[in-house]
Amino acid sequence: MPGPAPYNSAYHFGGIIVPPGYKNHVIDGLGNPYGTGHVTGEDGSIAVGEESLTAARAQGRRVAETAAALKAGFAAKAK
Repeated sequence: MPGPAPYNSAYHFGGIIVPPGYKNHVIDGLGNPYGTGHVTGEDGSIAVGEESLTAARAQGRRVAETAAALKAGFAAKAK
C-alpha cells in the first residue's frame, strides 16, 4: 500500500494524521481517499478549481476542529 507510506515520518515525529473521513461529502467528487489535491500542469497554467478549493477548506476546517478537540481534551486532563 504505497499511499500511506509518507505518513511514516509524521508518525515518527509524533504527528497526528487527520483523514478526510467518509462522511465528508464535499470531497466525494475528487476521487482521492487521502484528501484533495491539484495538478497544475508542467507550466503551472492549470488553475485550482472551485471544487478543489471547497474540499481544501473543508479539510482545513476538519483539521482545526480536531486540533481544538485535542487541545480541550488535554486541558481538561491537566486539571
